[in-house]
Amino acid sequence: MSDAIVRAVAVAKHFGQFQALHDINLDVSRGEVLCIIGPSGSGKSTLLRCINQLEKVTGGALWVDGELVGYRREGDRLYELTESQIARQRRTTGMVFQRFNLFPHMTALENVIEGPIQVLKRPKAEAIAEAKTLLARVGLEHKSAAFPVELSGGQQQRVAIARALAMCPKLMLFDEPTSALDPELVGEVLAVMRDLARSGMTMIVVTHELGFAREVASRVVFMDQGRIVETGPPAEILSRPGHPRTAEFIAAVLS
Repeated sequence: MSDAIVRAVAVAKHFGQFQALHDINLDVSRGEVLCIIGPSGSGKSTLLRCINQLEKVTGGALWVDGELVGYRREGDRLYELTESQIARQRRTTGMVFQRFNLFPHMTALENVIEGPIQVLKRPKAEAIAEAKTLLARVGLEHKSAAFPVELSGGQQQRVAIARALAMCPKLMLFDEPTSALDPELVGEVLAVMRDLARSGMTMIVVTHELGFAREVASRVVFMDQGRIVETGPPAEILSRPGHPRTAEFIAAVLS
């Protein structure tokens, strides 16, 4: 697919003797919102971490924005990238984790401007202006001077989203972004993600929020035991799954 921003071909990942991913084949188009669902330990987060090069694949190949992830090709040989080359590739992608991973000694504003200033070498005044716009976008312009400890979990996660967006990514990865939140705080984070989806941002979201997946996803992937079991439109996968394992999982989540 010429418009694929992510392409996985026969991707495998081993941790010692344990195989976390088996023969993953997946294309994600630009502007698509892909929701990945499945039980704990099914390889969902591992796949995201491979896309963002927090883990190296041990078989197959991944491309992000047209570049082979983690390697460069010279003739018929592949060479591993250096850490600085991997860091350059990683700039294409923003990632939001289960735990917010904010710098505790920095204010919300300082957390958001750190990457643009230190990594992208943007002028401080320009980075501050953009950070204020992003904090307003996630509904936290009034919390720019607050430290993480002064923010709720939902507010911290929204700062984390703003921080990822400040790096101007072409792709956003969300690894169960609401799983660490109290139930009453989930909605405020999902609202920001809905806005991102409407804006055309390409998103891969690992989630147990099936209502969000039904409403926002272009496509849903169900994973189990390190394999893609089923993929299709949300109305099909969530209402009329074709595989009994998918049906069993959805019934368990909704019960």
